Amino acid sequence: MRSNHHLSGRAPHGRPRLQVVRAALLTGLLVLGGAGTALPAGAEDPVAGPDGPVADAITTPGELDTLAEVRELADETAGDGGVTVGIVVDTNGIAPGGISVERIVAPAEQVGDLTNTVEDVPGVASAAVDVPVRLLADPLTSRQYALSRVGASSVRPDQDGLGTVVAVLDTGVTASHPDLVTPLRDGSPRVLPGTSFLFGDPANGTPGTVDPQGHGTHVAGIIGAARDNGVGGSGVAPGATLLPVRVMNARGSGFSSDVAAGIRWAHQQGADVINMSLGAAGGTFPADVAQAIDVATTTVAPGATAPTIVVASAGNDGPTGAAGWPARHARVIAVAATDSADRVASFSTRGDYVDVAAPGVAVLSTCRTGGWCSMSGTSMASPVVAAAAAVLRQADPTRSPATVEALLEQTAVDLGTPGADVDSGAGRIDLVAALAAGPGSTPGAGSGTPNDPTPPSPPAVRTPVRLTGAVDTTVLDRRRYRFGGWAADPDATPLVRVSVVGGGRVSFVDPPVTGDRWEATLDLSRGPNLVCAVGYDQPTMEPVVLGCRTVTVK
Repeated sequence: MRSNHHLSGRAPHGRPRLQVVRAALLTGLLVLGGAGTALPAGAEDPVAGPDGPVADAITTPGELDTLAEVRELADETAGDGGVTVGIVVDTNGIAPGGISVERIVAPAEQVGDLTNTVEDVPGVASAAVDVPVRLLADPLTSRQYALSRVGASSVRPDQDGLGTVVAVLDTGVTASHPDLVTPLRDGSPRVLPGTSFLFGDPANGTPGTVDPQGHGTHVAGIIGAARDNGVGGSGVAPGATLLPVRVMNARGSGFSSDVAAGIRWAHQQGADVINMSLGAAGGTFPADVAQAIDVATTTVAPGATAPTIVVASAGNDGPTGAAGWPARHARVIAVAATDSADRVASFSTRGDYVDVAAPGVAVLSTCRTGGWCSMSGTSMASPVVAAAAAVLRQADPTRSPATVEALLEQTAVDLGTPGADVDSGAGRIDLVAALAAGPGSTPGAGSGTPNDPTPPSPPAVRTPVRLTGAVDTTVLDRRRYRFGGWAADPDATPLVRVSVVGGGRVSFVDPPVTGDRWEATLDLSRGPNLVCAVGYDQPTMEPVVLGCRTVTVK
């Protein structure tokens, strides 16, 4: 576990006050095979002199006090030269909806005053210099091996992440892929509509189920490609629901403000895990991204049972590369890449911020064109860990991000120098050992050795799942829907979770179970809605599908 990073300087109202960041500091953009230079967004010609609309707005009292005035200034400076400040707007707090991004172009010397002023506007979640971001991947050709290496092929079939949501912040997901269009074992969609935050792209605001680049589809398949459907391979968590959030365009690039918005939006949708196979090396950590991670990992969104787990790739700049963001954030699980022989990949960035490692060399997964292909990079290692985190969250929906990270670290297979190191952190993850490290077990016991590719077998004796139940009450009154049934468990009162997929989002309700009865009253979106109830057996916490209904609201 790493010590927390701290943002220095506080505004009067408690928000982090940004230091003045000039365009010359915006370097360290990660590109395949090396680092490039990140240029500030804006037009080619710089703003000359101290005068202009930004100067007027920040020096005139009352000129920049509302979101309408922020948006007006953004429109007025669009196309100007200078430094682009990305402003993430959140009009609903941590409740779903209300996330958008505005951008104001300002002279470098006015950036500090502008961000300080804008951060005090009601509805503004963060304001920070917009930093370009790149993907972290390099395509290769090989065979799938990651599942057996981390033990995902040795866990029980029902330990597959069912009931969890993993957000993929990337280039989108080709939801029509044969291995991604197959429904989950409870009948619900494998890929949700999601959304897009894409600065200057016509696709901004559209669903995330399109991937013109291919990176996001490959990442999504590593997490949750369907198992035993006669097509291709399988994901590490083939029961997890995938939530695509496009923050990268068709060229595999994007901006930090869109990443910050995507993190906040995914958290509000109730995502259990966020995977970010993206980033930039070195430079200043964008404050808006850091703030979004802080919110996601420390607050519980409506309908969720625990804060969101955030996982990110460590970077592809090799042993001498600079620590990358968002991976170097203290609350992010930073993932290094290994090969099929448990050797740390030559391209994997080293550093004391690296937490764990996972397969990232020649990893076979879904291609946007409909087939399967191999890619290499810490981009491929990160979703392996994100999927493992989803399976651990499925086993106990109340597990905090810190608990999940601790389980993965304490049960990892140590690589190289004994103990934690800068190459692989705590070592290559072992999902079987992490699942077994529950109350009364010794973390790390039986997790294998680097030279033993066979994961340990699960315990031979297991507590039987005895939960039974069903859905027997469904009443729709306009947009209000009463959904209920029964759930009986002779061992203890079971937990019931109701999920609703509709209107481009997913939400959860955990109704109380009284006398074996449960009932939830739901507000549905217009159009089709898929409503499902899952009971969690006691004490095994294994999911049992109680029933699903499709409801169309006109």
